[in-house]
Amino acid sequence: MTCLLPCRDGDYYIINGRKWWTSGAMDPRCKLLIIMGTTDFGGPTHKQRSMILVDIKTPGVDIKILLLVFGFDDAPHGHAEVSFQNVCVPANNLLLGEGRGFEIAQVRLRKCVAAKVFYGRRD
Repeated sequence: MTCLLPCRDGDYYIINGRKWWTSGAMDPRCKLLIIMGTTDFGGPTHKQRSMILVDIKTPGVDIKILLLVFGFDDAPHGHAEVSFQNVCVPANNLLLGEGRGFEIAQVRLRKCVAAKVFYGRRD
């Protein structure tokens, strides 16, 4: 992710910036994006980021290019660069609250690590 800035404006967040490696964004079935961006530059490092759901059809969301991974396009869904220009998203789309993006990411990673450990011990 490069410079993705959701800014609170009343009952909405206005999102500007770019996100790289947006998994599944090229898939025609994709309807929602989960975006993590900085919402509190002055807070503790682990509480600066938040996650928010963005409808892929929201005005200002632009799927730029398909990104290759190790030379492969990962069809049919692929990974994309996505641009956000004054994208207006309801504040209710925020996941768990401001500053909890890192926490959400850690929970997801913990499950992946646990699965890998158990998979490795299956023999």
